[in-house]
Amino acid sequence: MVKVHKKKLDKYGNSWSRRLFIIALITIPLLNFAVFTVYGNLGGIILSLKQFRGGSEIWVGFENFARFFRDFNTKGYGHSIYVSFMYLLIVGGISLPLSLITAFFLYKKVPFSKYLVIILYIPNIIPGAVMAEFYRRMWDSGGGVVATGLLNQLFSFVEGREINWLTVREYANQALWIYTVWFGFGFNALLLWGAMTRVPQEVVESAQLDGAGRFTEFFRITIPIIWPTLSMVIVLTATVPFSIYMQPLLIANNGDYGTRTIALLAMQELKRPDPYFSAAIHILIACVSIPFILIVKKLTEKAFDTVEL
Repeated sequence: MVKVHKKKLDKYGNSWSRRLFIIALITIPLLNFAVFTVYGNLGGIILSLKQFRGGSEIWVGFENFARFFRDFNTKGYGHSIYVSFMYLLIVGGISLPLSLITAFFLYKKVPFSKYLVIILYIPNIIPGAVMAEFYRRMWDSGGGVVATGLLNQLFSFVEGREINWLTVREYANQALWIYTVWFGFGFNALLLWGAMTRVPQEVVESAQLDGAGRFTEFFRITIPIIWPTLSMVIVLTATVPFSIYMQPLLIANNGDYGTRTIALLAMQELKRPDPYFSAAIHILIACVSIPFILIVKKLTEKAFDTVEL
C-alpha cells in the first residue's frame, strides 16, 4: 500500500510553501518602506541637525533652521515662498477650472472631441525636459516664435521696447505660469473626463426630463458623482507650492530673475553643496505642507457626500 504524505497545514489551511510565498510578498514592501521612507526621513532629520566643519560632521542643533530665518529677508526666501504659492493660485484658479470645463465638453462629445483628446495627451507623453526646452526656445529673444511674433510686437507698440520675457524679472514668472497651465491642464482634463464617463445616463436623462439644463447637470449631477476624483486632483494641487521646481530650473536658468521657488531653493542648497541646510529647508517645507494638505483633504471630504452608483 502506498502511503500518501499529507502536507502540514496551519490553522488557516496554508502549506509551508504558501506561507513562505506570503511572507516574501509582505517582506519586500516592508523593506522598501523601512529603507526609503523611515530611514530616508530619519536620515534627513538627523542631517538637518548637523554641519560639516573642520573635516568632520558635528552636531549644531537647530542652527540650520535658525540660519533660514536669519537670512529670510536678505536671501530672498520670502519671495521664493510667494512665487511658490502663486503657482498654487494659477493651477487652482486657472488650470483646474479649465481642466474641468474641458473634461465636461469632452464628456458631452463636442465636435472634434476625439482629436482634442489626442492634443491634450501629447504633452504628457513627451518628456518634461523636452517640453521645457521647446517652450524656452519659443520665448527666446534670439528668434523664438513668441519673442519675435505678434505678442512681442504688441508690447513693443505699447511700451516702446521689445521684451525679453524670460530674462526680465517683471515678466519671467508670467511666462512660467503660462507654461504651467499649458503643460498641466490636459492631464487633469483627461482624468476628470474618465470619471465623467461613469455618470449614469439614466440619471442625466431623468434630470433633463425634469427641466435641468447643462448648468444644473454640471453642478448638481456631474460634480457630486465625480467628486472622489476631483477631490483627489484638488489635494494633489495643494502639493504644488511645496514641490514645483522644474519650470524655473529648466526654463528660467535655474531660478534666475525672481523665479526661484522654495523647492528649487532646497535643491540648489543640496548642489552647493550644503546638504545640511538643504535638509533643514526640506524639514521646514514638510512642517508646513503636511498640515496644509491634510486640511485641504479634510475640507474636500466635507464638501460632498460620496455618491454610490
